[in-house]
Amino acid sequence: MPMQDLTLMSAMLTKMNWMEQRQKVLAENIANADTPDYQAQDIKPLDFKNLLQSSTSPVSLGAGAAAAPASGLAKTDAKHLGAGESATIGGKSATGAEKNPYEVSPAGNAVILEEQLIKMNQNYTDYQFTTNLYQKNMDMLKQALK
Repeated sequence: MPMQDLTLMSAMLTKMNWMEQRQKVLAENIANADTPDYQAQDIKPLDFKNLLQSSTSPVSLGAGAAAAPASGLAKTDAKHLGAGESATIGGKSATGAEKNPYEVSPAGNAVILEEQLIKMNQNYTDYQFTTNLYQKNMDMLKQALK
């Protein structure tokens, strides 16, 4: 069985591929910072829920566990979030929706370099973390096979 067939390894490889594509898009945004009428682009965030649902091995709670409701989680208190609900802070939704650019140059360019650099730094940090996690898991599996 190849290592990429393991759900965890496959998920990490998918995440790393997504981050590589995002890095290219962010680099294009920075390269076009002076292009008239250029709008900053970003790729769709990786959906962890769909990534898990598409995995080859189903997650089991064990033989003694009760079946979960259709939403996947039981809501035991009215203050708990249910499936599909989002948290609110001060009455405003706390979802990570992309905001419209607040700065537009006279030429119509809406690339904010500081914002793009922050995104690139976060992407780089996430990539380094995922790469290190992947390497640690590979080392652990190699040690277990010895």
